Amino acid sequence: MPTTIAKICLKNYKRFRDYTIIPNQRFNVLAGDNETGKSSVLEAIDLVASGSIRRIESIGIDRLLNMEAVREFGNGVRTFDNLPKLVVELYLNGDFDFTMNGRNNTDGTACDGIRLICEANPDYRTEILDSLNQQADYFPYDYYSIRFSTFADEGYSGYKKKLRTIMIDSTNMNSEYATNDFIRRMYFQYTEDDIKERAVHRSKYRQLKDSFRADSLSALNGRISAEKKYAFGLKITAPAEFENTLMIYDNEIGIDSKGTGQQVFIKTDFALERSWTNVDVVLIEEPENHLSLINLRKLVQRVAETKSGQIFVTTHSSLISTRLELQNLLIMHEQAGDSPISLSSLETETAQYFLKAPPAGIIEFAIANRAILVEGPSEYMLFEHFYETVTEHKPEDDSVQIINIRGLSFKRYLEVAKCLNSRVAVITDNDSDKQKNCIDKYEAFANDDNIKICYEPDDDKRTFEVVLYGDNGSLCDRLFGDDALNYMLKNKTEAAYILLSQSETICVPKYIREAIEWIRK
Repeated sequence: MPTTIAKICLKNYKRFRDYTIIPNQRFNVLAGDNETGKSSVLEAIDLVASGSIRRIESIGIDRLLNMEAVREFGNGVRTFDNLPKLVVELYLNGDFDFTMNGRNNTDGTACDGIRLICEANPDYRTEILDSLNQQADYFPYDYYSIRFSTFADEGYSGYKKKLRTIMIDSTNMNSEYATNDFIRRMYFQYTEDDIKERAVHRSKYRQLKDSFRADSLSALNGRISAEKKYAFGLKITAPAEFENTLMIYDNEIGIDSKGTGQQVFIKTDFALERSWTNVDVVLIEEPENHLSLINLRKLVQRVAETKSGQIFVTTHSSLISTRLELQNLLIMHEQAGDSPISLSSLETETAQYFLKAPPAGIIEFAIANRAILVEGPSEYMLFEHFYETVTEHKPEDDSVQIINIRGLSFKRYLEVAKCLNSRVAVITDNDSDKQKNCIDKYEAFANDDNIKICYEPDDDKRTFEVVLYGDNGSLCDRLFGDDALNYMLKNKTEAAYILLSQSETICVPKYIREAIEWIRK
């Protein structure tokens, strides 16, 4: 039975006071606006799996502990027992022995899992209280202890890992440390089943260094005065120095000599190849960074074809979200509360639709709390101007996304909106039959308070350009000549551009004004 993460609990970890994620067994696509904590989730998984106290210390408790919890402590009763505790728990599915199963978890239920706890060390209670009493703004980060343990309360470390992970961070791809860390992890994954092989590698490496000194440096050292007993040699380093000198080559070129985009692709491909056997969880941070569209498509296809391993991907890319299926999307909203919004309940037919259709901003739509959908480039070009005319604000000032669906089905997007409980206004043409195209078509959403279908009620005004001309006839005639409406219908985007380029006031169509006023409520 493959090992997977069944639940993630974050308490007082970075931006999360109390946050729970129920991931999918295979693919998990974490999407959200900036600063919603997507990267922090991947880091939390990797930290707990590492069992490395040194990594926690290198980051610093002050950077991991939730600042709101620290401020709350500072403004409240500043006693030892009130000091906040950082907890990260991974509830696991898999074949484990008795050392993994227990009730030492937030739920208090008997199950398999591992956890990280950072809390004030009771051995220093006196010192902590003295410092708190002496300094009003003091917080005892330096007196916090770090412990990794299973749910059976058995400690573990990097030498006794319970969950095998690999982290690929494309945002830090040019870092020498990140490259060395990746290569070192992959080396240990590929040699996991034969510890003796590692010992042989290190021994041979030391012998090569000794041979270099004896053979290549002998002449140089022979010229040094024998009386002083000085000589050149190679540094004596820790065993880990061997791993730090390793490099992964692609067609005899080291990956550190590759372009950033190629490094993203090679590292992901290399890690996924191992996930077939010895990696439980693959963590990929924004793989779209530095990649051309063609290479991004290749990479996404490679991820989608992976046969085993649980995969977590953070992204702002609609292509990645749709190709890995929208049902695997976890939306991290500021307003979403104590867990991300899952699209697992989205109908399979709709998920398959987006898999085959152009992405068309589905991520922008999914992470928006409020969105206005338009169905043509001319409406999209003019809409920001309309919004400013009606509100004296820009759409982004009100956190409103304007998205051009480009002829794709509004209904598919509205089905996504129902899962997200987001507020959405649709701007659509009546196409000479408002009953059929604007009322009956969207009957399934008629009772949803968060969805509004906006259209011109006059069937004679069948499309946006006709309505726009009707409200701005004199202006359009001056700009486009005697046959202005015909010109606007045949040159929609050009006409919209010309209207935006002139200085006279453009009258906003009534149904568009209503949509803007409604979305702001």
